[in-house]
Amino acid sequence: MPPGGHVDENELPEETARRECREETGLDVEIIGDAQEDLFSRNPDEGRMLKKPIALLLENIPTSEERGEPAHQHMDFLYVARPLDESQPVTLAEEEGHAIQWFSRAEIERLDEQTEIFANVKAYILRILADGGVA
Repeated sequence: MPPGGHVDENELPEETARRECREETGLDVEIIGDAQEDLFSRNPDEGRMLKKPIALLLENIPTSEERGEPAHQHMDFLYVARPLDESQPVTLAEEEGHAIQWFSRAEIERLDEQTEIFANVKAYILRILADGGVA
């Protein structure tokens, strides 16, 4: 799974993405968003544009007796990011996961959607790669 987590109080989704990436991988990242017309350009005091996610998901999460959670739904904002400093070491937050791995496109294509990766995760990674995202 890619880094992710819950939005904290008074935090924007793109801020959550940056924080969770730093907490889970040790990487400080820049969130990349599609170019959009700045709807506040004529009056910036009214607000500002946020980074546009590459996808918005509503996921059904089954009951987990292990975590003591009933079935529920997650709303996911998916972002593409790049490291601010490419020399930063990647470090795993052990409480967040078991391993961090880099995959080539061919390796992702071979992952089994039943046992190794969620189908939606595989689909959006391959879509990003097809659209010219980072390889």
